Formats: sequence, structure tokens, C-alpha cells
Amino acid sequence: MKSSLKNMVVVLFTITAVSALLVALVQDITKDAIATANQEAKNVAKYKVLSTTAEEAMVVADTTRHIGDFQITVSTVQRKADQSIVGYAVEAPSITKSGYADCIVLMVGFVEEGDGCVVNGVEVLSQKETPGLGANMTKEGNSLERSIVGKSAKDVKFGVTKEGGSFDALTGSTISSRAYANAIETAYAGYLWATGRLNTSAEAVEAAPSGASMTYDNSEPEAQKGESNE
Repeated sequence: MKSSLKNMVVVLFTITAVSALLVALVQDITKDAIATANQEAKNVAKYKVLSTTAEEAMVVADTTRHIGDFQITVSTVQRKADQSIVGYAVEAPSITKSGYADCIVLMVGFVEEGDGCVVNGVEVLSQKETPGLGANMTKEGNSLERSIVGKSAKDVKFGVTKEGGSFDALTGSTISSRAYANAIETAYAGYLWATGRLNTSAEAVEAAPSGASMTYDNSEPEAQKGESNE
């Protein structure tokens, strides 16, 4: 075959088409496996944030709420031995505060005590934060987790300490820490909603502060402008 521009174009087109086909095939093959793995991780997290296991307890109900493009799922977890409620595992995103790269998604466990509830545990389901900075929210016992676990949810101020909140920010990661606090707040609202403790009437929504709109704030460089947990 003589070399010509036409032949080169045909060969290049063929290589590109075959490569695209192979990529699409691999994605199709792995898509279901990834979805299954993600769901299994969520199932494990539901029990972990409530300090129990699938052998000891079971999910008896899932309640899902949609806020725009966001989804909040509240799972009611019950003991197998006596059918008593262990608590509520809430999957929630950071709706009004983006992380450094994107919103984050947490699984938060709430255990009822008296007329309120305690935050029993937190697991990070999804985050794209900076390694060594915001991504430290995935480390067990980090400052954000220590700020919230074991605390009565109704007494928590959902912001970082330097802004009057209850959360000790990760070092150099105020933006990520704000998003984490917001995801906890979203989870708490989901718990209140699912258990009938949140007024969602048209009058209540109309009277809500205008600052509750779903906007993102990721304008600051993550490791600049004094972003630390001072």
C-alpha cells in the first residue's frame, strides 16, 4: 500500500475508533462492579456509624428525600434480637458548601437519647479533596470527627470554630471543613425530616432564611489565606 494522506487518515481513524470502542467496553464491564462496590460500602457504613453490624441489626426502612439534584437517604436500623431501634443512618451531601473540588457525601449515625439525638459516628462516602489536606477527613479520629461524635446534634453549631461553629477545622483545609460541617447539618435535617420533627409546610419554607439557598463557595485557595484550625 502506497503511503498517502488518504491512507494515513484511514489508519488513524481506524485506530481511534477501535480505541474508543475498547474504552467503552471496559467502562461497560466495570460500571456494574463499581456500582455494586459502592452500594456495599454504603451498607457497611450504615452499621458502622451506629456501632453495630449486619449480624446484630438490620435496615427496616429507607426514606429518601430530594432537594434539587441532591438526595438524602435515611435508613432506620433495628436490632434483630428485640426489634428495638438502634438508630438512624443518614447518607447526605454538603448542599450549600462545596469542598475544595466538589461536594462531599457522608454517612452519619444518629442515636436517640431523651427528646434529642446524639451523633454516634461519621463515615466519608465520597470526597475529592486535596491529599494531605482536606482528604484527611477520611482518617479515623480526625479533628472534624472528634468535634461531632458523641455530641447532642441540637447543640451543634454547623460551622468551623474560627467562624463561631463547633467544628475544629482540618489544618490548612477550612473549605473542606466547612463542607464537612454542612454535610452533617444536611444529615441532621434529613433525620429530623424522616422522623417527623422538621416542619416542611409551605409556610415554614417561605419563612426560612434566604441564606439557605443551594449555592457553592469554593473561591478560596485551600491552603492559603490563613486556612488552618487556629
